[in-house]
Amino acid sequence: MVLVILAALWAVVLLPPLLRSRTERTNDSIGDFNYRLDALGRTNGAVATAVPRARPTRPAAKRRRDVTRVLLIAVGVTGLLALGTNAPAIWALHVLADIALLAFFGLWAWARAVESDRATKVRRMPVRGRHPSELALRRAASS
Repeated sequence: MVLVILAALWAVVLLPPLLRSRTERTNDSIGDFNYRLDALGRTNGAVATAVPRARPTRPAAKRRRDVTRVLLIAVGVTGLLALGTNAPAIWALHVLADIALLAFFGLWAWARAVESDRATKVRRMPVRGRHPSELALRRAASS
């Protein structure tokens, strides 16, 4: 039984990095170059005047997905161990994993509600920036 518990603990420790390494490809220099070129093309050399609303990025979504996966695995493994051993310590560990999962989902729902509330209530003021050609025309007209 001790070997089963040790195997479960090693699985909890080793599986998330293994799954993460299979899903992300950081050595894709061509894809990175195309992304940066795309971002440069969208700006067209202009300076951004308005501050864009913060949206969840891909790394944040991936991080949430990884945390959810690890917590679900922890709940499953501790649940199976608790059912198999019927030990009070393992049941307490299982309850702790359940509370962590519920707390994570609760905080995620709260953060989404705050973001949604902020998006409906906050409206950015338009920035009155002058285009360089407009400034040159004004100077030419006044001289």
